[in-house]
Amino acid sequence: MDILKSIQKKELGALNELRRICEKHNIQYFLAQGTLIGAVRERGFIPWDDDIDIIIYCTELEKLIKIFRRESDSTYMITNYKIEKHFPLSWTKIRIANTRSCPVRYKDIPINWGICIDLFPIFPLSGSSLLRRFETALFKLARKTLMAEMTQYEDNRNLLELLMEKIPISVRHLFMDAGIWILTRHRNDSEYVFITCKGGHVMKRSLIFGGEQKLMFEGSLYPVPADCDGYLTALYGDYMTPPPKDEQKGHDMLMGEIEWQV
Repeated sequence: MDILKSIQKKELGALNELRRICEKHNIQYFLAQGTLIGAVRERGFIPWDDDIDIIIYCTELEKLIKIFRRESDSTYMITNYKIEKHFPLSWTKIRIANTRSCPVRYKDIPINWGICIDLFPIFPLSGSSLLRRFETALFKLARKTLMAEMTQYEDNRNLLELLMEKIPISVRHLFMDAGIWILTRHRNDSEYVFITCKGGHVMKRSLIFGGEQKLMFEGSLYPVPADCDGYLTALYGDYMTPPPKDEQKGHDMLMGEIEWQV
Protein backbone atom coordinates (compact mmCIF):
# COMPACT_ATOMS: atom_id res chain seq x y z
CA MET A 1 0.00 0.00 0.00
CA ASP A 2 1.48 3.37 -0.97
CA ILE A 3 1.73 6.17 1.59
CA LEU A 4 -1.26 8.15 0.28
CA LYS A 5 -3.53 5.11 0.60
CA SER A 6 -2.21 4.58 4.13
CA ILE A 7 -2.93 8.22 5.02
CA GLN A 8 -6.45 7.98 3.63
CA LYS A 9 -7.09 4.78 5.58
CA LYS A 10 -6.03 6.45 8.83
CA GLU A 11 -8.23 9.47 8.12
CA LEU A 12 -11.19 7.25 7.32
CA GLY A 13 -10.78 5.70 10.77
CA ALA A 14 -10.99 9.16 12.33
CA LEU A 15 -14.06 9.97 10.23
CA ASN A 16 -15.76 6.80 11.41
CA GLU A 17 -15.00 7.68 15.04
CA LEU A 18 -16.52 11.11 14.42
CA ARG A 19 -19.60 9.48 12.90
CA ARG A 20 -19.95 7.08 15.83
CA ILE A 21 -19.97 9.86 18.39
CA CYS A 22 -22.16 12.19 16.34
CA GLU A 23 -24.77 9.50 15.74
CA LYS A 24 -24.77 8.52 19.41
CA HIS A 25 -25.35 12.11 20.54
CA ASN A 26 -27.43 13.38 17.61
CA ILE A 27 -24.80 15.90 16.46
CA GLN A 28 -25.21 17.15 12.89
CA TYR A 29 -22.18 17.41 10.58
CA PHE A 30 -21.58 17.31 6.81
CA LEU A 31 -18.89 16.19 4.39
CA ALA A 32 -17.43 19.25 2.67
CA GLN A 33 -14.84 20.58 0.23
CA GLY A 34 -12.70 17.97 -1.54
CA THR A 35 -14.24 15.20 0.54
CA LEU A 36 -17.71 16.15 -0.71
CA ILE A 37 -16.45 16.41 -4.29
CA GLY A 38 -14.99 12.93 -3.83
CA ALA A 39 -18.33 11.61 -2.59
CA VAL A 40 -20.16 13.14 -5.57
CA ARG A 41 -17.61 12.32 -8.25
CA GLU A 42 -15.77 9.23 -7.00
CA ARG A 43 -17.91 7.79 -4.18
CA GLY A 44 -14.74 8.06 -2.13
CA PHE A 45 -11.48 9.97 -1.91
CA ILE A 46 -10.35 12.08 -4.83
CA PRO A 47 -7.35 9.95 -5.88
CA TRP A 48 -4.73 12.56 -4.88
CA ASP A 49 -6.50 13.98 -1.80
CA ASP A 50 -4.69 13.66 1.53
CA ASP A 51 -7.29 15.04 3.94
CA ILE A 52 -10.94 14.91 5.01
CA ASP A 53 -13.01 18.08 5.42
CA ILE A 54 -16.11 18.44 7.59
CA ILE A 55 -18.40 21.42 8.20
CA ILE A 56 -20.39 21.64 11.42
CA TYR A 57 -22.55 24.33 12.99
CA CYS A 58 -20.66 26.25 15.69
CA THR A 59 -22.89 25.24 18.61
CA GLU A 60 -22.80 21.61 17.47
CA LEU A 61 -19.01 21.80 17.32
CA GLU A 62 -18.78 23.05 20.90
CA LYS A 63 -20.97 20.16 22.00
CA LEU A 64 -18.88 17.69 19.99
CA ILE A 65 -15.57 18.89 21.45
CA LYS A 66 -16.70 18.27 25.04
CA ILE A 67 -18.12 14.83 24.26
CA PHE A 68 -15.24 13.76 22.00
CA ARG A 69 -12.64 14.57 24.65
CA ARG A 70 -14.57 12.44 27.11
CA GLU A 71 -15.67 9.50 24.96
CA SER A 72 -13.39 9.04 21.97
CA ASP A 73 -11.09 6.13 21.40
CA SER A 74 -7.60 6.96 22.73
CA THR A 75 -6.32 6.74 19.15
CA TYR A 76 -7.87 10.15 18.48
CA MET A 77 -7.48 13.65 19.92
CA ILE A 78 -9.65 16.67 19.16
CA THR A 79 -7.81 19.98 19.26
CA ASN A 80 -7.96 23.69 18.49
CA TYR A 81 -6.43 26.95 19.72
CA LYS A 82 -8.30 26.71 23.04
CA ILE A 83 -6.80 23.28 23.73
CA GLU A 84 -3.24 23.78 22.39
CA LYS A 85 -1.67 27.16 23.13
CA HIS A 86 0.32 27.41 19.90
CA PHE A 87 -2.35 25.94 17.60
CA PRO A 88 -2.26 28.38 14.66
CA LEU A 89 -5.68 27.88 13.03
CA SER A 90 -9.26 29.02 13.62
CA TRP A 91 -10.86 25.62 13.04
CA THR A 92 -10.74 22.31 14.91
CA LYS A 93 -8.89 19.12 14.02
CA ILE A 94 -9.13 15.48 15.03
CA ARG A 95 -5.57 14.13 15.24
CA ILE A 96 -4.51 10.49 15.06
CA ALA A 97 -2.07 9.16 17.66
CA ASN A 98 1.39 7.90 16.64
CA THR A 99 1.24 9.58 13.23
CA ARG A 100 2.72 12.77 11.79
CA SER A 101 1.82 15.17 8.99
CA CYS A 102 4.01 18.20 9.62
CA PRO A 103 5.01 20.76 6.98
CA VAL A 104 8.79 20.98 7.31
CA ARG A 105 8.76 24.76 7.50
CA TYR A 106 6.51 24.66 10.60
CA LYS A 107 8.17 21.77 12.45
CA ASP A 108 9.20 24.00 15.38
CA ILE A 109 5.61 24.94 16.28
CA PRO A 110 5.04 22.92 19.50
CA ILE A 111 1.70 21.24 18.75
CA ASN A 112 0.42 17.76 17.98
CA TRP A 113 1.17 17.24 14.27
CA GLY A 114 -0.65 13.91 13.90
CA ILE A 115 -2.47 13.07 10.67
CA CYS A 116 -5.86 14.73 10.95
CA ILE A 117 -9.30 15.53 9.64
CA ASP A 118 -10.53 19.15 9.61
CA LEU A 119 -13.73 20.39 11.27
CA PHE A 120 -14.71 23.83 9.98
CA PRO A 121 -17.34 25.72 12.00
CA ILE A 122 -20.40 27.30 10.38
CA PHE A 123 -21.46 30.60 11.94
CA PRO A 124 -24.75 32.52 11.68
CA LEU A 125 -24.59 36.01 10.14
CA SER A 126 -26.53 39.25 10.29
CA GLY A 127 -29.39 39.92 7.89
CA SER A 128 -27.66 43.19 6.94
CA SER A 129 -25.16 42.92 4.08
CA LEU A 130 -23.10 45.75 5.63
CA LEU A 131 -22.92 44.01 8.99
CA ARG A 132 -22.09 40.71 7.31
CA ARG A 133 -19.10 42.30 5.62
CA PHE A 134 -17.93 43.76 8.94
CA GLU A 135 -18.41 40.50 10.86
CA THR A 136 -16.59 38.32 8.36
CA ALA A 137 -13.78 40.86 7.92
CA LEU A 138 -13.22 40.93 11.69
CA PHE A 139 -13.19 37.14 11.87
CA LYS A 140 -10.67 36.90 9.03
CA LEU A 141 -8.42 39.48 10.71
CA ALA A 142 -8.60 37.59 14.00
CA ARG A 143 -7.77 34.38 12.14
CA LYS A 144 -4.65 36.01 10.73
CA THR A 145 -3.45 36.79 14.25
CA LEU A 146 -3.51 33.07 15.10
CA MET A 147 -1.63 32.30 11.89
CA ALA A 148 1.27 34.47 13.09
CA GLU A 149 2.44 31.23 14.72
CA MET A 150 3.05 30.00 11.17
CA THR A 151 4.03 33.16 9.28
CA GLN A 152 7.02 33.72 11.56
CA TYR A 153 8.64 30.76 9.80
CA GLU A 154 7.99 32.11 6.31
CA ASP A 155 9.96 34.44 4.06
CA ASN A 156 8.66 37.65 2.50
CA ARG A 157 6.14 38.48 5.25
CA ASN A 158 4.18 41.66 4.77
CA LEU A 159 4.01 44.48 7.33
CA LEU A 160 0.71 43.28 8.83
CA GLU A 161 2.11 39.80 9.41
CA LEU A 162 5.25 41.21 11.00
CA LEU A 163 3.15 43.32 13.36
CA MET A 164 0.90 40.40 14.29
CA GLU A 165 3.91 38.33 15.27
CA LYS A 166 4.61 40.93 17.99
CA ILE A 167 1.19 40.50 19.60
CA PRO A 168 1.30 38.26 22.71
CA ILE A 169 -0.34 34.92 22.07
CA SER A 170 -2.85 35.46 24.88
CA VAL A 171 -4.04 38.65 23.18
CA ARG A 172 -4.33 36.87 19.82
CA HIS A 173 -6.59 34.31 21.48
CA LEU A 174 -8.77 37.05 23.00
CA PHE A 175 -9.12 38.65 19.58
CA MET A 176 -10.15 35.31 18.06
CA ASP A 177 -12.65 34.80 20.90
CA ALA A 178 -14.14 38.23 20.15
CA GLY A 179 -14.43 37.45 16.44
CA ILE A 180 -16.30 34.24 17.22
CA TRP A 181 -18.55 35.91 19.81
CA ILE A 182 -19.69 38.56 17.33
CA LEU A 183 -20.84 35.81 14.97
CA THR A 184 -22.43 33.48 17.51
CA ARG A 185 -24.66 36.19 19.02
CA HIS A 186 -26.99 35.84 16.00
CA ARG A 187 -30.07 33.65 15.92
CA ASN A 188 -29.51 30.07 14.84
CA ASP A 189 -32.09 30.44 12.07
CA SER A 190 -30.44 33.44 10.37
CA GLU A 191 -30.76 33.35 6.57
CA TYR A 192 -27.03 33.66 5.88
CA VAL A 193 -24.15 31.66 7.32
CA PHE A 194 -20.38 31.94 7.17
CA ILE A 195 -18.49 28.83 6.09
CA THR A 196 -14.94 29.16 7.45
CA CYS A 197 -13.20 26.80 5.01
CA LYS A 198 -11.53 27.84 1.73
CA GLY A 199 -10.73 31.28 3.12
CA GLY A 200 -14.31 31.82 4.27
CA HIS A 201 -17.56 32.12 2.29
CA VAL A 202 -20.96 33.66 2.95
CA MET A 203 -23.85 31.59 1.65
CA LYS A 204 -27.52 30.95 2.27
CA ARG A 205 -28.34 28.56 5.07
CA SER A 206 -30.69 26.61 2.78
CA LEU A 207 -27.73 25.28 0.75
CA ILE A 208 -26.57 23.34 3.82
CA PHE A 209 -29.47 22.78 6.18
CA GLY A 210 -32.97 21.48 5.68
CA GLY A 211 -32.50 17.96 4.37
CA GLU A 212 -31.40 14.47 5.38
CA GLN A 213 -29.12 13.91 2.39
CA LYS A 214 -26.45 11.23 2.53
CA LEU A 215 -23.88 10.10 -0.02
CA MET A 216 -21.60 7.10 -0.26
CA PHE A 217 -17.97 7.71 0.68
CA GLU A 218 -15.55 4.79 0.76
CA GLY A 219 -18.30 2.24 1.28
CA SER A 220 -20.39 4.04 3.91
CA LEU A 221 -23.09 6.71 3.89
CA TYR A 222 -22.33 10.11 5.41
CA PRO A 223 -24.44 13.28 5.73
CA VAL A 224 -23.92 15.98 3.10
CA PRO A 225 -25.34 19.51 2.57
CA ALA A 226 -29.00 19.77 1.54
CA ASP A 227 -28.03 21.17 -1.87
CA CYS A 228 -24.67 19.59 -2.73
CA ASP A 229 -24.61 21.00 -6.24
CA GLY A 230 -25.45 24.52 -5.11
CA TYR A 231 -22.92 24.36 -2.28
CA LEU A 232 -20.05 23.06 -4.41
CA THR A 233 -20.85 25.36 -7.33
CA ALA A 234 -20.76 28.37 -5.00
CA LEU A 235 -17.27 27.37 -3.86
CA TYR A 236 -15.68 25.90 -6.99
CA GLY A 237 -17.76 26.60 -10.07
CA ASP A 238 -17.36 23.55 -12.32
CA TYR A 239 -16.43 21.05 -9.61
CA MET A 240 -17.10 17.99 -11.78
CA THR A 241 -14.10 18.65 -14.05
CA PRO A 242 -10.83 17.51 -12.45
CA PRO A 243 -8.01 20.10 -12.33
CA PRO A 244 -4.99 19.87 -14.67
CA LYS A 245 -2.53 17.06 -13.91
CA ASP A 246 0.04 19.43 -12.40
CA GLU A 247 -2.56 20.57 -9.83
CA GLN A 248 -3.62 17.09 -8.78
CA LYS A 249 -1.64 17.20 -5.55
CA GLY A 250 -2.27 17.22 -1.81
CA HIS A 251 -1.27 19.78 0.81
CA ASP A 252 2.36 19.76 -0.25
CA MET A 253 1.31 21.87 -3.24
CA LEU A 254 0.44 24.74 -0.87
CA MET A 255 2.60 24.06 2.17
CA GLY A 256 5.80 22.64 0.74
CA GLU A 257 7.47 19.44 1.89
CA ILE A 258 5.54 17.51 4.52
CA GLU A 259 6.92 14.96 6.97
CA TRP A 260 4.58 11.97 7.01
CA GLN A 261 4.55 9.17 9.53
CA VAL A 262 1.69 6.71 9.13
